[in-house]
Amino acid sequence: MVMLKHWIAANMVEGIGPARLKKLMDEHGSIEKVCAAIDAPVLKAEEEIRSAETKNIRIFSVEDNGYPFLLKQIHDPPPVIYVKGDLLEKDKNAIAIVGTRIASRYGLNTAKQFAFELASLGITVISGMALGIDAAAHEGALDAGGRTIAVLGCGVDRIYPPENSELYSKIIEKGGAIVSEYPIGFPHDKWTFPQRNRIISGLSLGVIIIEGGYKSGAMITAKVALEQGREVFAVPQNIDSELGRGPHWLIKQGAKLVESVDDVLDELKFQIPNLKTCPERIEGSQTNPKSQLQKTRPENLSTEEEKIYNVLSATPKHFDQITISCGLSVQQVASLLTMLEIKKIVHQLPGKLFILQ
Repeated sequence: MVMLKHWIAANMVEGIGPARLKKLMDEHGSIEKVCAAIDAPVLKAEEEIRSAETKNIRIFSVEDNGYPFLLKQIHDPPPVIYVKGDLLEKDKNAIAIVGTRIASRYGLNTAKQFAFELASLGITVISGMALGIDAAAHEGALDAGGRTIAVLGCGVDRIYPPENSELYSKIIEKGGAIVSEYPIGFPHDKWTFPQRNRIISGLSLGVIIIEGGYKSGAMITAKVALEQGREVFAVPQNIDSELGRGPHWLIKQGAKLVESVDDVLDELKFQIPNLKTCPERIEGSQTNPKSQLQKTRPENLSTEEEKIYNVLSATPKHFDQITISCGLSVQQVASLLTMLEIKKIVHQLPGKLFILQ
């Protein structure tokens, strides 16, 4: 406990990141001496430990046995991690699934399907609990009764995004974990998400990228994963889809193109011993997320609604694109889209984008 409070104190000092702290450790020889040299807030760290205990949050320093083995191997492991829930020994068999927040139905279902199958095999699914692909991956693992870990860009006691509060609770209730390197109560910021991405890949044997632009957060995770020596997998998209730009670039650079979980397992079979047999993919099963892709064409659509329906797909389309393609007025398209949303045929995404539900 004595050393833990010093690690926490050092982690609280602004401008002292993992690389700087490692250099200071080399110079001073112990974390206690480092704290003395940088005037770290040890008393504040003691308060942090007491606060963590009241909130059922565990804190591990990089020197603790409970610190994840894989994460400790990267070149810049966080000096301290906060954990709400449970980390288990078997979490060393983990795969990350990440992608865009504004995902297509194809992307969401693929993420859910892959996570479902991986979790069914006893593999822990890691992601960032963001909207879109991340949330779908967590949900797929939970649907399979498996383990999933969410890495946040804020304190583990803060739920971000707030829309995923139910998912946050479910991860804890089902025996998973919420992880962060940031102190209790720490708010999210633009810079915290790229930082947390190295933890997502660091906790994993490999990372699956499902949809994302070339400069997306998912691509940052992929590039960091390559630097860490992790396997990178990419799911292909339509060649005219902006959501496929990131995965397609990765495939061109040598990332493994994956069409199923079997492609992932084939690459990692020597790193994951005693792997179970892959579960059967039963078409039409209510517990199989892939069945959600096969929906029958809705009946009783008006002629104008048919025009809208025929333009839309699993790939997001902007309102302006829909209007031009349908040859209808802006007012007509707005009204028709609203009606199709009420009928649960169409789903609106942020940025005036629409997909078939």
